[in-house]
Amino acid sequence: MELIRINEVVESFGVSSRTLRYYEEKGLLWSQHPENKAQRYYDESALERLKQIIVLRKLQIPIKDIVTIFESESMSALIQVFVDKLDTLDVEITALSELRRLVDDFLHKMLISGIKKISAITLLYEETEKRIATTGESEPISLERVSEVSRNVLKLHDVRIIRLPSMRVLSSRLKTGEVEALDLDKMQNLFTSYGFSPNPSFHNCFFKKEINDEWVMMIKIPIDYENRTQYIDEHFQGGLYAVSSSFMEDMDDTFVLLRDWVNKSDDFELETGIEMIEEILPWDIAIKFNRYQQDVYIPIKMR
Repeated sequence: MELIRINEVVESFGVSSRTLRYYEEKGLLWSQHPENKAQRYYDESALERLKQIIVLRKLQIPIKDIVTIFESESMSALIQVFVDKLDTLDVEITALSELRRLVDDFLHKMLISGIKKISAITLLYEETEKRIATTGESEPISLERVSEVSRNVLKLHDVRIIRLPSMRVLSSRLKTGEVEALDLDKMQNLFTSYGFSPNPSFHNCFFKKEINDEWVMMIKIPIDYENRTQYIDEHFQGGLYAVSSSFMEDMDDTFVLLRDWVNKSDDFELETGIEMIEEILPWDIAIKFNRYQQDVYIPIKMR
């Protein structure tokens, strides 16, 4: 029986060694370690399984569903996964079709209204709120419905579950009670004079959403730090969070989608706590491309 080295598999199938290891961790794939060989090797049956996995992933079948398919070894499981995928695609196609119709209707309204200045968009938008388009039954579609369609099109990036440790933090709320107004330059440099610099995606700097929709920056500091700054320090209790990535322009909708994901989850439910974001793009890249990407955090607990 011929065995193929992992580096040859990586090259032939266009998957990384980390992905292969992940498939093995999930019980989808297997490898062998021949005597006196440091690398992992795969036999013909493993390579055939890998081909099947790759085909299913190209069809955007989630790993958890692929596990179900191979664990059951029945066509009924495979059929059900494909039916569920078709249902998901139908929702996305419907949302995209509806969004296209709304954009087309809005463009038509702009043209027949003879709009020549961008300022007139506001007037059209107000009119749209009353009636942007009609369905076959001539029912008005509100901006609330447009927002729903937009979120359906946006979709949610893969959700991760993260447990953050408790930590002492310095916040951007002054000891006088006011919150420091933050632009990008201030976000990078607000606490640097005190020896603290935010590192995107390092879990040491967050922006928490307060009740009045104020966003307060908080950065991790040593537990024994003597706070002689003008800013309030506090204890962040940490906890379990559902997390998904979003660009700045989609952040509000991502919060809505992530809450909805938690509400529909069989394993988790919403927890009382603070919603947060964390910058994940390095500052220089964000500035150069003018794209600001965040991780959105929603507090959760296990059911």
